[in-house]
Amino acid sequence: MQLARRHLGLSFAVAALLALGAVEATAGQPPPGPEPGRSAVHAASRPNGLLYTVKPGDTLDRICTLLRERAGYYSADDMLTAVRRANHLQTNLLRPGRELLVPIAVATPSATVERRVVDGAPVRGIYLAGPACGVSSVLQRVDRFILAGGNTVVFDAKDLDGAVTYLSAVPLAGWGKGRGEPIIPSLPAMVGRFHDRGLHVVARVAVFLDGELGAARPELTQLGPGGTRCAELGAAWLDPTRVEVRAYNLALAAELARAGVDEVQLDYVRYPAGLRVGRAAGDARDDLEATRAHRCQAITTFVAAARDTLHALGATLSVVLGGDLGWDGGGDAALCGQDVAMLASSADILCPTIFPGQFAPGFAGRRRPAAEPAWIAAEGVRRFQALAGEAAQVRPWLQAFPWHVEDFDGAYVAAQVKGAQGGGADGWCLWSPTSQYEASLPVLSSLTSPVATAAAMGLLRR
Repeated sequence: MQLARRHLGLSFAVAALLALGAVEATAGQPPPGPEPGRSAVHAASRPNGLLYTVKPGDTLDRICTLLRERAGYYSADDMLTAVRRANHLQTNLLRPGRELLVPIAVATPSATVERRVVDGAPVRGIYLAGPACGVSSVLQRVDRFILAGGNTVVFDAKDLDGAVTYLSAVPLAGWGKGRGEPIIPSLPAMVGRFHDRGLHVVARVAVFLDGELGAARPELTQLGPGGTRCAELGAAWLDPTRVEVRAYNLALAAELARAGVDEVQLDYVRYPAGLRVGRAAGDARDDLEATRAHRCQAITTFVAAARDTLHALGATLSVVLGGDLGWDGGGDAALCGQDVAMLASSADILCPTIFPGQFAPGFAGRRRPAAEPAWIAAEGVRRFQALAGEAAQVRPWLQAFPWHVEDFDGAYVAAQVKGAQGGGADGWCLWSPTSQYEASLPVLSSLTSPVATAAAMGLLRR
């Protein structure tokens, strides 16, 4: 989708190099023309590389930042290592006038998706945290997933700490406390490399739980008892009705779509849990039903605006929901503003977090829900589909980490996948907060069928 944007950073780098007159092409193509008033650049004899003439004040870091995209490196650190090795550098000290050889990186994918989402295959995805996407090892990580049968990646564009992981032009965007640059070296380049592998690319945006914006603009936060700011997991909750908050997140969604992502996924698109009636702006004082209706309307209208924004740019919208909403989709849980049926009419895909470990003993009449991963996944999917009807797909997040689970292994993940498939899920994604999937990968290749096996169906009937 709009892959031409991958070359924006490249064009910027080339323009800068033309101004410096410092690079010679050695990869078989003629060098760019000289800047008026400067001597022409002659072709160099070294194959598969660039020659850079060191100028006064140059540093290796600056050179690598300048040439990274042209040389085809995922990160400046990768390029730094390659340049040091190619030029036998023992220190970072550079003598003006010296010619440095910059090797060209080989970016050929080592794995490609066989059953692609764009061709109608169901989503089989993993979550990638922001830091995992900041280093080139993310490519090896996704290649291993592809070889196991995966076809989708969901990466953090903005997590609940509020840090935007890529170079954003949206004015309110920040890169996180103490960071001088975004985590992801180049969003268009990363998306392009994922697409080269045939992956369906999803950008996750934590919406109303935002530590960065909450700290910078406290007037935008949601107030709780005693006028204190509502907070969770070290981040502040923002007021979903504030125009600036809504516009900021819609702008991020549009920016991500223009960068080429196939889908934007909204997380934490709700009110804080336990926020009592009368505490939020627009609440009907002492009126539970009116408050529930107001909050659901506030969330649903925002989601609908995001959907319309993305559809106009050729991308789709998914929304993350708490897994317990399948059992209380329009009841008291709707005080968080998430009514399953209403959201289904405003989003393309619902993504409930059906983690067996989140359900306490006795939930839904089950003695130990966490010990019944197949049943929890299947029942949760069925309940969400009943609430959503035909309005939206249901694609659950499944638990791929040992949270409240005594015997977590690949078989535990496989049981959830089979349960979700048996319940009729429209694909599935695995969630590990550390983006580690070693336990999951060995079992995935046998789980890529869109329907549950007969053995799985027998397990669900137990």
